[in-house]
Amino acid sequence: MTSLAIEPELPHRWRHGFVIDAVPYDYSFTCECLETPNKPQYDGGIVVNPTLKEGSKGWASFGNAKLQLRTSETGNEFVIARQRNQSFDSVSQQFFLDKDKLYTFSAWMQISDGDGDAIVVATFKTATGFYDAGSTKAKSGCWSMLKGGFTVNISSSAQLYFQSENPSVDIWVDSVSLQPFTQEEWKSHQYESIEKIRRSRVKIQAVNSEGKPQANKILIIAQKFSRFPFGCAINKNILTNQAYKNWFTSRFKYTTFENEMKWYTNEPTQNREDYTAADALLQFAKSNGVSVRGHNVLWDATKFQPNWVFNLGPSQLAAAATARLKSVIRRYSGQVIAWDVVNENLHNNFFESKLGVTASSKFYMMARALDRTAALFLNDYNTIESPWDQTSSPNSYLSKVKQIRAGGYNGPLSIGLEGHFRKVNIPYMRSAIDKVATSGLPIWLTEVDVFPGPNQAEYLDQVLREAHAHPAVNGIVLWSAWSPQGCYRMCLTDNNFKNLRTGDVVDKIIWEHFSAVVTATTDVNGFYETSLNHGDYEVSFADNYESEKQVKFQRMSHQFKVEASEDTLHCLETPNKPQYDGGIVVNPTLKEGSKAWLQISNGDATVVATFKTPTGFYDAGSTKAKSGCWSMLKGGITVNKSSLAQLYFQSENPSVDIWVDSVSLQPFTQEEWTSHLYQSIEKIRRSRVKIQAVNSEGKPQANKTLIIAQKFARFPFGCAINKNILTNQAYKNWFTSRFKYTTFENEMKWYTNEPSQNHEDYTAADALLQFTKSKGVSVRGHNVFWDDPKHQPNWVRNLGPSQLAAAATARIKSVMRRYSGQVIAWDVVNENLHFDFFESKLGQTASSKFYKTARALDRTAALFLNDYNTLESSGDQVSSPDSYLWKIKQIRVEGYIGPLSIGLEGHFRNVNIPYMRSAIDKVASLGLPIWITEVDVQSGPNQAALLDQVLREGHAHPAVNGMVVWSAWSPQGCYRMCLTDNSFNNLPTGDVVDKIIREFFNVEVTATMDVNGFYETSLGHGDYEVSFEDNYQSEKLMKFPQMSQHFKVEASEDILHVKILA
Repeated sequence: MTSLAIEPELPHRWRHGFVIDAVPYDYSFTCECLETPNKPQYDGGIVVNPTLKEGSKGWASFGNAKLQLRTSETGNEFVIARQRNQSFDSVSQQFFLDKDKLYTFSAWMQISDGDGDAIVVATFKTATGFYDAGSTKAKSGCWSMLKGGFTVNISSSAQLYFQSENPSVDIWVDSVSLQPFTQEEWKSHQYESIEKIRRSRVKIQAVNSEGKPQANKILIIAQKFSRFPFGCAINKNILTNQAYKNWFTSRFKYTTFENEMKWYTNEPTQNREDYTAADALLQFAKSNGVSVRGHNVLWDATKFQPNWVFNLGPSQLAAAATARLKSVIRRYSGQVIAWDVVNENLHNNFFESKLGVTASSKFYMMARALDRTAALFLNDYNTIESPWDQTSSPNSYLSKVKQIRAGGYNGPLSIGLEGHFRKVNIPYMRSAIDKVATSGLPIWLTEVDVFPGPNQAEYLDQVLREAHAHPAVNGIVLWSAWSPQGCYRMCLTDNNFKNLRTGDVVDKIIWEHFSAVVTATTDVNGFYETSLNHGDYEVSFADNYESEKQVKFQRMSHQFKVEASEDTLHCLETPNKPQYDGGIVVNPTLKEGSKAWLQISNGDATVVATFKTPTGFYDAGSTKAKSGCWSMLKGGITVNKSSLAQLYFQSENPSVDIWVDSVSLQPFTQEEWTSHLYQSIEKIRRSRVKIQAVNSEGKPQANKTLIIAQKFARFPFGCAINKNILTNQAYKNWFTSRFKYTTFENEMKWYTNEPSQNHEDYTAADALLQFTKSKGVSVRGHNVFWDDPKHQPNWVRNLGPSQLAAAATARIKSVMRRYSGQVIAWDVVNENLHFDFFESKLGQTASSKFYKTARALDRTAALFLNDYNTLESSGDQVSSPDSYLWKIKQIRVEGYIGPLSIGLEGHFRNVNIPYMRSAIDKVASLGLPIWITEVDVQSGPNQAALLDQVLREGHAHPAVNGMVVWSAWSPQGCYRMCLTDNSFNNLPTGDVVDKIIREFFNVEVTATMDVNGFYETSLGHGDYEVSFEDNYQSEKLMKFPQMSQHFKVEASEDILHVKILA
């Protein structure tokens, strides 16, 4: 048994390793009105003379205002805009604003008029319009802080000014700050915050039952529950739609019912209550471990009252509202985690207008008495969405909280910020949360959506990341309950529950922060250290995915929790040194010239390294570069003509900057490259063996000539076959004399096994399996499903989602139950990087569900992904190594954490061996088993030579665990590459395969013993038989148990000693 010890470690900076010397973001806000303003944030940023200590330098009049400089009795300098006649008459300063930057703004404001107060707005006038940065309620006699932010849509000059609807007051200004941040700097704030408040460092040690460290164990660390609540609204449509259920439950553990708990739903007619839908939804949520926010008890908007409520008198309304509170809260008390007690009571006042200004306060008191466990929320919109809506501005929200307190309610309160975004202003959003957070109350974003438009998904991503990163935010719920007629404003899926772009954004957020899966290998001391989101985790091992029960050590568990901690419980912060010290690259680390870096400036983007030569362009490789940390790009090329070449980097996104560092280009001669192959083979595929020949009395037999014949190779090397072999003895002879592994070309595919619905035909597959069993040939099951629409059975293509789900379930059960235990592997979902037939019909999690079902049906066979062009083409980004790794992570995120293996088909058109090696290097970083599953090379004059290169490269790579050649024979020809003619005489490609077999998989060595009867050599791992030249019939062991004519060679750093009877 292997167990885990979890121990704290030292603090760590942050996960994504930003190396930007960014100005830290200042989350602070002062809500008190002060006698003297605080110093400007960021020392004023780019504001000239922010504290007015240099007189009027940088400042000018805007509109018709007259400026006056003044110094307070305490020595504080400030500027006053006097004699104002229009709202915009004020003080001004000019700036140049960059469209690619985010601006945070702050200032301290005061007005002149007696004991009154006035809203003062900070506005930037640009060439394309006006941008409100934020507002505050300024008072006379003390200084109030204004904090906000904005972005602009075009780089241009801009004029800052302040405006108030009351032109009779003078506006006093001091301690002004305008701080620009690049996109990278802004994101670095988010990741620093996440690392500080949402994640902790964890150090895991794998030990055995005796407590001894277990080195090189492959761990799967799967997040089972997130401490940060992230949910999505649902409605009654989910109750009768299994696809909706599947989509939702695979993602969320928190929800809000869209309308089913609202008063107009529960009591459409007075005294006739209907909780049918709410009860059913709550039962569904409970059964799936989903927590529910109660939404809502009362809604302060007149138009959202039950029709019968509108005309009630005050006493009747008070009685009805009291009955409503008691009915809904008593019914669901203890079953919901929160209540939106009075919804949108900043924008509306239905109850206050009928029952008095303390109505909301009284409702909160009653709610607290009825449910003492649930959080009680205010809930309103436009506080973070819009700087121009003063009704629900941060100031107004804080005032409403004070009003409820003043009305007599002193119990727990929480702040609900709905988050219905029309235009997204992320700097303002951050500043608004800063301001509301000064209340010290818990904050949730309760109804997040983004208005439809071309950038909807991008804006949603920005909003969710900003909210999750903010230290004051305690939870997020998306407002995307689905109905056949559409969602409120933003859907995440289409009506087949295939993700829209907004859904992809949500899945990415979930994968990153709420359902993380990490595959890692313990170090030599059994340790693995990382940073994990706060939540519950399960750890399993690649060789034993079923979490073992705790047996002996109380502190060593396969389940653990990560909580907020300052102790320690990859994209790198700094790039590694260049490989080969840069090779022939001049100044590879940029230390001899102007400084540049290799990452990108915003988001993530695929970056390709390309060499331009006189004969064309050669893509060496690609990587998905990110903003804020360094990603390694590894690849390789050969060129068809010696010439000058120019290296450059390209990205389809021209809006990002590309940063480059630690560049290496290392040339190798053909001899050097071949030497790498043989060094690797000697290290990973072969071991030293020392054989001694002795007679029946144990005496050494000198000068004996022996034959060492390999009978079985540990490295699987096979060739595809098809049903033609069943009736062709020459084909049988040719195949069985060479191979012990195979894949059936088409005979196990769905379109073969069930050409018409419910009429199965396994005749060919059964016969092929019987043939392979009789010959001791292992079979890869190919394939359960093929994600390519054109390779479905004809009857499958037009099935609806529920019909397809049923048919797919029947298919997987049929084929896998039939052949479980008889095949060594299954290609469960074939080519699901290039295609998405099942995902488009059944939802994003289709593949993951198929793997879960497959694992339940066959617990011994390896379960493969299988796709093409990961090795073959540096230009196919759909199945690049990065994309393959992402697909695996996606399958993990969607719930499958069992064994996985990587199938790289290997259908080569142009062979780029350096790129092939680098691609395997990258895919191997996950530590999963890798097979090259369908090797062939396109016809051409160099087909055989190129095949030889591919097979040698595949066999020599330490991460490759097996290879199958895709050359099943038929009289009409092979798929793309035959090994023989129709008489089963080898073609040049067949000669290549035979040479590979003789060298590595069916070795026969003739050798002579030395004077002491010894012979020492290196042999491939496998089973061997030894005989002597004068007696080729292997003799039976007669006397000495340690002296055998048969032996096995396994991986070992020691020399294997074998005695044989001569």
